[in-house]
Amino acid sequence: SPSVSGRGARVPMTAREQTDELERVGSSPGSRKAAAAPALGKMQSPPESLSPKASGRPSASAASTADAAGAGQGAGDAPAAAGSSASLAGRVQVLLEDGWHDSPPEEVTQVFRQIAGGQTRFTLATTRGMYIIEMQGKDGATQTHVHTKKSRKMRILEDSAPQSPRERARFELQEKYGPQSKRGNAPQQQLEVIANDPHAVACFETLFKREEELCGDWAVFYHSYSLPALIYEVHAAVANVLFGFDSSRSTLPRLLVKDFAQTPDAGSLIKRFNDEFITTKKDHCLEYRKAAISVMCSLVSLGPECSIPILFRFGYSEKDVPYQGVLDNLLEACHVPKGKTKKVAKSIIALCDKYGLDVSQFGGKKRSNEQNGHMLQIFVRRRFLDDIAYASAPYGDVDSTRHPISKWLGGDAATHYGQARVVANPTTFLSDKCVRMYSAHSDPEFHANRGQFQLELIKLLRPLLGEGKTRERVATTLYGGVLPAWWKDDAS
Repeated sequence: SPSVSGRGARVPMTAREQTDELERVGSSPGSRKAAAAPALGKMQSPPESLSPKASGRPSASAASTADAAGAGQGAGDAPAAAGSSASLAGRVQVLLEDGWHDSPPEEVTQVFRQIAGGQTRFTLATTRGMYIIEMQGKDGATQTHVHTKKSRKMRILEDSAPQSPRERARFELQEKYGPQSKRGNAPQQQLEVIANDPHAVACFETLFKREEELCGDWAVFYHSYSLPALIYEVHAAVANVLFGFDSSRSTLPRLLVKDFAQTPDAGSLIKRFNDEFITTKKDHCLEYRKAAISVMCSLVSLGPECSIPILFRFGYSEKDVPYQGVLDNLLEACHVPKGKTKKVAKSIIALCDKYGLDVSQFGGKKRSNEQNGHMLQIFVRRRFLDDIAYASAPYGDVDSTRHPISKWLGGDAATHYGQARVVANPTTFLSDKCVRMYSAHSDPEFHANRGQFQLELIKLLRPLLGEGKTRERVATTLYGGVLPAWWKDDAS
């Protein structure tokens, strides 16, 4: 769906072509022996009442920490079985004439990101051209060059140990640096603006604590919003029913995978920005907004243009977005008959009114307390940072002083000044191996009751999403035409 906040997946290939020549991938032949890889991790269990039965969505519980690509080879390491999910500590190898060779780390990151998102067939962009990766082909895992059609076998290698010494050292260094919002002696005085709001203080304490717990392996971003709250909530509820998304934990900013066909990741978004958007509306272009959300990198951010403590109460949104049209398009993508979309929208708005969510831009009641701010705390696993986000100046230009963002957020620098853009591709945002999200809401009543609100919203939407073939058709549409390997047809 179009971007509805902030300034501002490769859609799986359907071709059965198989993969090509990695001519020279920069390593000596591998010496790992074959063995089965662990199965795709089961979804992290949400509260029982929200526990979705519709999916085996990959979760954080199955993810190992950090990036071990390029680590030394060991005789006890094993390749993953074709089509299964590798952990995030391992390597990708291709069979050349003289044996198995390691793929470069940047390509390993792309492959692992796709696998973590449940993909079994996808494209891989390299300096040697574009490849089709087929994880479940008749010959096992293969890669095929799009133009030469040369195909080679490939395999995913699992490390026998959870972490290499080098990775453990990286992890411990990040923990030593501590929570991202407090690194580099960043000034904390900005928190004074919420000092007289007990609810806000409690929320920020929770957010800080979570940063501290996850800083070893995860960088964090903050996305403030208000007007698109209904859209984000509906995204989360639909994703809960169809894809097992834990909607009790957070909202979901984007849902339609097809909107990411040309901008599946940060690199493609930057290229498109420089080629197309920079001469027009920049990050206000509709195609840019479909893919990216505007974020800050610290709970005590001072700018430019946005301070998280100040915006927590009111939220941040652009008003030049046709929100009603966005909702109508979303319901249409969910195969709600056109004759019923207005009635369904009215029911959703009424439920939002009941729980105090401001939906006045959709024709609902206008709230009087002005506590309409919402915030997403978005954790991105460090190895995927440059694939998912980039350091940005206002209006979306790359901020070269903080680029690549993984280096900036991986150091002990203060992060309280500087924007970023995050590509909210559902193929990664639905995977806890890549992204973890938590939401906070400035209205204490809505914050406390949001779990129940989601339960009722799910109850409202579930019958509309159908069962059996109907449900599968809706899920296929939302996921860009090809369902992920982990999807299950279980609406019970």
